[in-house]
Amino acid sequence: MSAILSLLATDPDEDAMQNLTHRLCRDLRDEVGVNAHLATQPASIDHKCDLPELGQILIAALGAGGFAVAPVNVLKSYSERKPFLQFGLQKKDGDKLTINAEDLRGDDMTRLTRVIKEAVEGKK
Repeated sequence: MSAILSLLATDPDEDAMQNLTHRLCRDLRDEVGVNAHLATQPASIDHKCDLPELGQILIAALGAGGFAVAPVNVLKSYSERKPFLQFGLQKKDGDKLTINAEDLRGDDMTRLTRVIKEAVEGKK
């Protein structure tokens, strides 16, 4: 099952947010093995090609280990460098999960990993 991972910030600079989105997408693919791509909006009359959605990554499939500890650790490292960041995870059916820096600390990591894995894989 696919899901959309969104980067959320209180006062985002669009260029900085898009650069951060590109890096996170690349890190999820290259470091963790998640099949992730920038989410795009379809081309319109004004634009000849699809445009990237600001701060959104499409997770089309999971790596061999699933969306578990390693990707959560990538999100944790991003939130440590940019504490204003939050992450949103939305499944195709519309279910949403918001992840903030507090969720990426200490004892909650095991629970958060399970919740994210269940959300992406479509389990309840």
